Amino acid sequence: MTSSIIFSAIDVALWFAEQARKEDMYLQPQKLQRILYIAYGSYAAMHHGRKLMPATFIVDDTGPIEPNVYRMLELGAPKGDRPPLPPEVEHFLSNVWRKYCHHNTEYLNEQIQNHKIYREAIKRGVNEEIPHRVIARFFTGQDQKKLEKTVTAPDGRKLAKWLPGAKAAAKPTNRK
Repeated sequence: MTSSIIFSAIDVALWFAEQARKEDMYLQPQKLQRILYIAYGSYAAMHHGRKLMPATFIVDDTGPIEPNVYRMLELGAPKGDRPPLPPEVEHFLSNVWRKYCHHNTEYLNEQIQNHKIYREAIKRGVNEEIPHRVIARFFTGQDQKKLEKTVTAPDGRKLAKWLPGAKAAAKPTNRK
């Protein structure tokens, strides 16, 4: 199992909540869950599968959730200061925050519900876990690369990716 750089998913959730407060934004719990999931997957993709935080993401009808963070928020935000995060992690989280904080919850839900790994997990049922290796593989784009190789047109034809300067493939002729 890969080690994580942060001790707890709660520390990361509190970091995002603090950012929202600093910017005088309301951070909906669902939106926090989506940003946590994106940060988790993006970190794994950028750091050869390493975990940002020890987390388990399960699916519900709206998207992936980290159940420990979910339960913590359900009971109310904890009091006290969160532990400091390493500067490189704060920089990473700042980038994720800047990229996604302006999107509304519905947009993030819709985007993630279209992820292949979410669709496959939700078919198995609510509370189904999305394994770390699956999340890391998805966010590195390895799943998408497989799909790019075989694109099928609506009429069933297999399509090849166009490459500028590549020699054109021979076209079938319909001579009678």
